[in-house]
Amino acid sequence: MISLQSREASPPRSICEFNASRDGRYAWFLLTWHPEKDNALEEIVAEIKLEIINSAVANISRLEIEKWLKRFFSDLHWKLHARLRRTSLIEKGISLYFGVLFDHELYYVQFGRIFSLLVDSKKISPVGKDWKYHQVQSMQGLNLFGMADSDPIFKTHRLYIADNQRLIILNGELANKILPKVSDPGTIDTLIESYAMEDNPLWLILDGRERLIKPKKRSLSRLQISSIILLTISVLTAIYMMFGNRSIDQLVHKLRLSFREEKTLRLEQIPTNLNINTEEVRKYMDRIVNLPARNISLQIAWTTNLPYEISLAPIFNLGTIYLASNTQLNAYDKKRRQLLWSKTFPAKIGHYQISQGNLIVSLSNQQVFGLKEDGTQLWEQNLPTESIKGNLFVLCEIQSTDDPRLDRSIVVMPSQRGISIIDPNRGETLSSLTLKQDLAALSTYDSFANCFYAVVDGAMLCIDLKIEN
Repeated sequence: MISLQSREASPPRSICEFNASRDGRYAWFLLTWHPEKDNALEEIVAEIKLEIINSAVANISRLEIEKWLKRFFSDLHWKLHARLRRTSLIEKGISLYFGVLFDHELYYVQFGRIFSLLVDSKKISPVGKDWKYHQVQSMQGLNLFGMADSDPIFKTHRLYIADNQRLIILNGELANKILPKVSDPGTIDTLIESYAMEDNPLWLILDGRERLIKPKKRSLSRLQISSIILLTISVLTAIYMMFGNRSIDQLVHKLRLSFREEKTLRLEQIPTNLNINTEEVRKYMDRIVNLPARNISLQIAWTTNLPYEISLAPIFNLGTIYLASNTQLNAYDKKRRQLLWSKTFPAKIGHYQISQGNLIVSLSNQQVFGLKEDGTQLWEQNLPTESIKGNLFVLCEIQSTDDPRLDRSIVVMPSQRGISIIDPNRGETLSSLTLKQDLAALSTYDSFANCFYAVVDGAMLCIDLKIEN
């Protein structure tokens, strides 16, 4: 909310009047200033205040306030212009500042030698006209209210006063005395108030404060939610009836006609019409229909060095890669490729696999361990016979259920220095990747990350399977 912190004026040469609502969310304030001492100023100031009070400005909404300010002060200018001409004042115009406040948003107009500043804990910023340049302005450039023989030239300003900010409005003479001396924005209020005994001082200080009780966010009622759902269903139904149903019927009808037309044309008749050899067309069409995908390739995504030799092919789950090195089991994070934990067993690891989220490790001494994903031991068993020894290379078949990008299965075959992808139906090599060093181990296919994990020359490689259709 905005609160009044301080104000000062010397009527009738300068006045500071305001009116605020009880809840503090609306207010208007008026400041006028004139350098001369003349009784005529009392009548002029009284007429300005009376015009504002009779205008019912409190009934103007936020959307209409800017238009109202322009219209009201254009009319008031001509009323004061005739009165000022009949006075003995040297300056037949008056400095005026009028603002309307809606919550933290201020709409205002300013004329002559009254200026405003926005102050926070770090800086002082002039808003509207800048006080630094008013001393070098001509009388026409000052734009005193009621002075010009033509319609006044002015604009309405809009300003948001945030929490912990202050709006300071003061006359030009006071600004020239105070502002050059201010080094700390926090002391400007005290410095301004020390000029209360000066000749004809004018200021107003508004303080933006946080609300003690913040308004609760309104939640939708059941009636509103039900209305929104019914309205949404009605709109979707109308759209479907206008566009969806008819277009679907037309599409189905056209497809039926297309299929009926195509059935009358046999495969052998296509080359006759196109003047192409029948055998070449058949081979080309057979290749398109029977290939698992249009384009398959292997690409190395990342590499990380390993400080030990691998004794089994890597295995993995959604977030972790597991590597066995003789009696040691190591777990790595897939994304960061950092060691999560390491565990040493009493004998060489002969086989390991993931089952229902847990890791099962069998050793060459007939011991079997059950581990959690974080390496915590769950159980331990002894087998009656020697456990099965795992392999460093696993011939891997990838089906369309493993990777929806495939139309048919492919086989991944490791070799001494490379990996090849074979079409099992045709025996055709779809893609191959040649390595610089011998392949030490290769995992099965990671269908979640669409890649393999290989060990080459003391380093682990992530090999992506690229498929384009």
